[in-house]
Amino acid sequence: MKNGRTPPTTTGEGELSYKGFKGEVAYEIIGALAGLRQGGAALRGSFMTTEEIADAAFKACDGHLRLADGKEYRITMVGYTPGSTTGYFELKI
Repeated sequence: MKNGRTPPTTTGEGELSYKGFKGEVAYEIIGALAGLRQGGAALRGSFMTTEEIADAAFKACDGHLRLADGKEYRITMVGYTPGSTTGYFELKI
């Protein structure tokens, strides 16, 4: 952050979905979810799952992530390293 503070982090277990898949993942989102606004800047995050699911999610490009509190967000995949169990995304309303 510009003021030197560490941004809030949201972690938990949620449900990742994309075309042809719906299943549980662990996630971490950096930034304040309360600050998300329609059409505003996206937050970045990651999810941890199996290597196969992370690879397929990246290839699908877009999906949804339902958080532990039940709120669902649209995500766009932005990164994945072949062989990794972690996928990186941008989260928007």
